[in-house]
This record gives sequence, C-alpha cells and structure tokens, in this order.
Amino acid sequence: MSTQPTDKKPTHRRSKALAMERVTLTHEHTHLGKKHPPGAELSVHPATARWLRDAGVVSPTTTTNKD
Repeated sequence: MSTQPTDKKPTHRRSKALAMERVTLTHEHTHLGKKHPPGAELSVHPATARWLRDAGVVSPTTTTNKD
C-alpha cells in the first residue's frame, strides 16, 4: 500500500442541497418542537412538504425558496 499523496480528487461529493419549499399550514402543526397556527408559513425539505401535503396539514400549493 502506497502512502504517497495522489492528485486524485475524492470520489464522494456532496450533492447540491435541495431547495427548501415554503408551505402554508391549514391546521395547527408542531414543527421543530414549536406549535404553529393555521396560516403560518414554514420552510421545509421537499420530502417533508410532500408528507405534509399528503397528510392534509398544508395547502396543496408550495413555492420554492431561492435562498
């Protein structure tokens, strides 16, 4: 096994972070340990937004944050 440094770059790379989605609650919901009332807007991961929509906790439309 060689201990000499190589010019190779690591093969693992972080994937680009997915854009967070902004959702509007239709029912009270606890997010990150805090209760939020209906009408509150949250920024969540796309998979979480999908889950919340399927559960009927947020409005069916979302917007993508451009942070």
